[in-house]
Amino acid sequence: MNNASKPLSESVLRRLTNTAVTMFLGQAANYEAAARPGLQLALCNEAVADMNMLIVGAGADSDNLQSMLKSCLDRQLPFLAIIFPEADQAHDEILSDMGLVYAVDFPFMVRDDMPLEPSGNPDVDVVCASGAADADASADVMVSAYSMPKDSVLRALPASLFEATGVDAFVARSNGDTVGTVTLTYHGDTCGIWAMGTDASRQRGGIGLRLLSTAMAQARQNGARRFFLGATPAGYRLYEKLGFQTVCTARVWVSGESHQV
Repeated sequence: MNNASKPLSESVLRRLTNTAVTMFLGQAANYEAAARPGLQLALCNEAVADMNMLIVGAGADSDNLQSMLKSCLDRQLPFLAIIFPEADQAHDEILSDMGLVYAVDFPFMVRDDMPLEPSGNPDVDVVCASGAADADASADVMVSAYSMPKDSVLRALPASLFEATGVDAFVARSNGDTVGTVTLTYHGDTCGIWAMGTDASRQRGGIGLRLLSTAMAQARQNGARRFFLGATPAGYRLYEKLGFQTVCTARVWVSGESHQV
């Protein structure tokens, strides 16, 4: 299907997110997934909420929602529930009744086809990652940026992810040290952006801007014309600076503790 033939509306963004999460997390050592109309469950089965996701949109049935929630809660598995605005508002009551806690609004942002040149810190080199060494270095960045356990990150985002079809991971290097990482998923000429992180000791130095603008410029050279992402509060201003605009705002509920939202 050519996603470029359809505007990136809320419903299209939700379907793209379903696909992208499967691509992004699908290489995890303990990955599992389940889907029902309006519901997508993607689990790495790590004890980190950000690595286990339930995406809820239009058409989600309350019984199916409760069943998926219960499957995670019974295993005491931390997870995020991302509720798109098109979902029934009553679903929020179900989440609350089952013990989840509202965490944050989560803007889904889009950058339409516009010229783009790398910007930000010119002393930072950005390369497409590959192999175990880059996977390990990328994991170190995620540990620093989000205080995630490294063993969980390596199981959820192993070296095989960097070689997977339809996925590119990029790393930023400064003086030989890996200081940033981001992953792109490809859907026709539309590209999703995931797991953006900068080493905690190097933030606010133009690294994130250099990393993302370079990765996006490379993706444009490879045929991508539109980009989408879910913006954490920490990244929102960077994405606005790069021309992203909010299309819709989801609600994130958490069971356990999130390291990003």
